[in-house]
Amino acid sequence: MCDERTGDLRLATPGTVRAEAIQPHDAAHGILGSVQDLRSLLGPVTDPTGHRLVFRSEAMRSIVDQAERFARSSATVLLSGESGTGKELVARLIHENSPRAHQRYVRVNCAALPETLTESELFGHDRGAFTGAMMERVGRFEWADKGTLLLDEISEVSLGTQAKLLRVLEEQELQRIGDNATRTVDVRVIATTNRDLAKEAQHGGFREDLYYRLNVLQIELPPLRDRPEDIPILVRWFLTAFSHESEGRVRDVSPSALHALTKYAWPGNVRQLRNVIHRACILARSQAIQPGDLPELSAAEPRVPDEFHDLSLAEIERRVILSCLSRHGGNKSAVARQLGITPRSIANKLKAYAGQKAA
Repeated sequence: MCDERTGDLRLATPGTVRAEAIQPHDAAHGILGSVQDLRSLLGPVTDPTGHRLVFRSEAMRSIVDQAERFARSSATVLLSGESGTGKELVARLIHENSPRAHQRYVRVNCAALPETLTESELFGHDRGAFTGAMMERVGRFEWADKGTLLLDEISEVSLGTQAKLLRVLEEQELQRIGDNATRTVDVRVIATTNRDLAKEAQHGGFREDLYYRLNVLQIELPPLRDRPEDIPILVRWFLTAFSHESEGRVRDVSPSALHALTKYAWPGNVRQLRNVIHRACILARSQAIQPGDLPELSAAEPRVPDEFHDLSLAEIERRVILSCLSRHGGNKSAVARQLGITPRSIANKLKAYAGQKAA
């Protein structure tokens, strides 16, 4: 966030309403030097994950400002973005700045729930409702009554459960499995996804009505590769968090290592960066992390397959599409989903390839 009086950049801190200011020239100073100044600024680090959004980019400042505005409402929020971009931290920020901040914040990892147990987990069940139901269970919706419920990776919920979820969102009432009684709940729902739910809905993989019900307010978090200016201060934050792993010996990162960190694409985003710095703090032999302490980065250097040398980009594209088509048994929709383009684009390209062959 940015202080409108001073123009200072701030660290948004989910779990509290306050945010700390970092002077832009301090952030731009980079990693070199002691991390003591960051410790004094942020206070003791009690949790390596930080439960903080650390940034200096305009993109993330806009995200946090948006989240704070959304916090005033009880409308559903859909947080989208690649895995590891900080969706859960933004969800917590919304809750902690909302009128429900002193009520429960309940998280459900939809991807980790077996399909047979999802409804019981969300809505609860009565004793004897099914084999093994030895006692009644309060579902997550009831548990989060008057508070906030985070449905993490909502796209993993089955279509059948999606229909029941839609009813709860629209009517604010539910029925436990095996119980005819209707129970009223007052829950603010935040959902996250790493998929394009609009496309999923178009292709029948997600209920369109539920998508619109969830997408009242929407925030898309940018991947770390699109905000490289955040990498130096994130590295500094993680160095502080993990300094105990080296008994304070590793306190810095060399310019060449920092250059490698800022140029890397980070497919796992901030979560991956955190793990890389954690590992480097343990393995580094000097006070400053060196490129050799970052094997994940050097091993991930992209290599052009030998068969693609001397080929045009159009020919490489053609071979990739035909290879995917063969792998998916001719299913154009599956190929389109894998490559991130529309089935119509696949059909048009195949038609063009057929025309080239005929010519």
